[in-house]
Amino acid sequence: MNMDSVPSRTVWFLILSVLLTVFVYYPGLSGDYMFDDMHNLLDNQRLDIETLDIDSLQSAAYSSGSGLLRRPVSMLSFSLNRYFFGIEPYSHKVINLVIHLLTGICLFLLSRRLMLSYRTYHKPHLPDVYIAWLPLIVSGLWLIHPLNLTSVLYIVQRMTSLASLFTVCGLLFYVAGRQRMLNREHGLALILVGLVICGGLAVLSKESGALLPLYMLVVEIALFRFRGYAKELDKSILAFFILVVALPAAISLVYLAINPAFFLGSYNLRDFTLTERLLTEARILVFYLKLIILPSITDLGLYHDDITLSRSLLDPPSTLYSLIALAGLMLGGFLSLKKQPLLGLGILWFFAGHMLESTLLPLEIAHEHRNYLADYGIILAASSVLAEVKTHRLELVIKKAAPLLFLILFASTTWLRAGQWSDNISHAVYEAIHHPDSFRSVYAAGRIHARLALHHQSDSEEKAYDFLEQASKLSKSDIMPSIVMIKLASLLGSPVKQKWFDNIYDSLAHYPINAGDLNALLELSTCMASKCEIPNEIMEKFFGLALDNPSLDFSSIMRAQLVTIYAIHSINNLGDFHKGLQLFTQAVELDDKEPQRWINLIHLLTEMQRFDEAEQKLALFKATDTHGGNPGDYRKLQDKIDQQREEHASITSGKDPVKG
Repeated sequence: MNMDSVPSRTVWFLILSVLLTVFVYYPGLSGDYMFDDMHNLLDNQRLDIETLDIDSLQSAAYSSGSGLLRRPVSMLSFSLNRYFFGIEPYSHKVINLVIHLLTGICLFLLSRRLMLSYRTYHKPHLPDVYIAWLPLIVSGLWLIHPLNLTSVLYIVQRMTSLASLFTVCGLLFYVAGRQRMLNREHGLALILVGLVICGGLAVLSKESGALLPLYMLVVEIALFRFRGYAKELDKSILAFFILVVALPAAISLVYLAINPAFFLGSYNLRDFTLTERLLTEARILVFYLKLIILPSITDLGLYHDDITLSRSLLDPPSTLYSLIALAGLMLGGFLSLKKQPLLGLGILWFFAGHMLESTLLPLEIAHEHRNYLADYGIILAASSVLAEVKTHRLELVIKKAAPLLFLILFASTTWLRAGQWSDNISHAVYEAIHHPDSFRSVYAAGRIHARLALHHQSDSEEKAYDFLEQASKLSKSDIMPSIVMIKLASLLGSPVKQKWFDNIYDSLAHYPINAGDLNALLELSTCMASKCEIPNEIMEKFFGLALDNPSLDFSSIMRAQLVTIYAIHSINNLGDFHKGLQLFTQAVELDDKEPQRWINLIHLLTEMQRFDEAEQKLALFKATDTHGGNPGDYRKLQDKIDQQREEHASITSGKDPVKG
């Protein structure tokens, strides 16, 4: 659809919606990096490119270890962002906001096409006013909804917003193609463009883009009903969904049945089981629904690790109630398809949006960004019900006052949240106060105050220890609070308490190792290389306990990362190159698909002047690279080997390496 077909008055109101969105988000654009931004973006040196040549772009695109496909489209966008605008977070947040606005505009266009299809195939007498205003209300409310804020101001969640943008574009192609087919025109090519190109870009931004065919199926069931232009069954569309939805789902289920360890093994790295996750997600989905309909700034937050797990149907009892409510909502969605297709479409859309991240996969329990596209369904469903309500005297009030009230509620809440996100200190403290049982919220507040204490703000030292001690009690499995307290005491010249070491020993010995633990060990090792005076026997015990932890038997990638950190520690802090070489070699054997493992090994061999071995490993690296090779990395490694070999030969022969 092009904007020429939209009434000018509606276009002006759409522009006002965009401007309102910019206004409510503006305070948060000055915020800093946080949480996963650090590891994925700030510390990712491969995102720093000097030229826009293919080698550099490819290296940046595949610089993430997240996801099966490594999310190259998102990572490339971060690299280009840094290349053109620098590393400061402001430009990253501005680009995120632009992506959000584009997604909202595309949702407006999609909503309008859905409404036109609804009138054409289900309600011929629907007035033009519905076609003009309902898409505007739905997209406007979605644009300013506070639940979507983390996908904008939390920089790394550009992965989510980009995947959603391409998904909505794919749906626009799908609906346009189906409308053409029902008008006796060729439309299958448009559908395939939406699936292959837009769907491909969505999946390469984040794996949630794989839900595009499921969203297509929901739209088809609700509005088009697999019909052809003569109202008969369209076998081509039926075959399409068998190929893109039914067949992949069947193959996945069979594969998981034959190889349950593919995803069950990862549960050994979590503090919950598959059953507990599925039970808990029922309560989480109800919680999400509450946040969509009536968002509260005290309930919203970056972290939701304070939600207790469901151990059984009645532990807590709300688990059973939530399952009943969700079953009723889903049944209502299917039953409403006949008389109120938009209501059914919205409800089923919501469930489709959570099919990947809120079901079987061993992901963390709850994150707000999982609703970024799913919440559109609930907004559409609620708006369609209000639009068609028939209450005579109250009709005008409901249809005009209700959207305005929700607009004010959503806009004011988002504006307040954006203000909190403008400053990491106030944001961290606010989150800790309103989520006192959230380990991550309390830890983040402690970490912020620790940094302030190191910058000579004396009143922050006591607050840092208070928050970090509280965080340590909230999660005995995480070593980061104790690591930060050890670092803080060492850097301030204060006594380091034995209980902090004991906490780390206990956690590494008795709880699954997580990514935070690995980052903590790397951080402490890095601090040892500068100012932290930690006895080496303590560090050796840390690494020994971690390597013996049985949870790593289920993740060769996690073990490879731990071994890599141990190697870096051995080289930088102990000067033990031979031990480092053994460990880097082991890391490659554990995870030979990760380029950085090979690069570490080849660099070390080169520094140790074992040039022939370095070239042998480089040849193996090229043969093992699963992403079509990165000539830039290969050339840099070969150049380094050649340069070091030449310098070594010159020195041993007594010649000047410069003059030859």
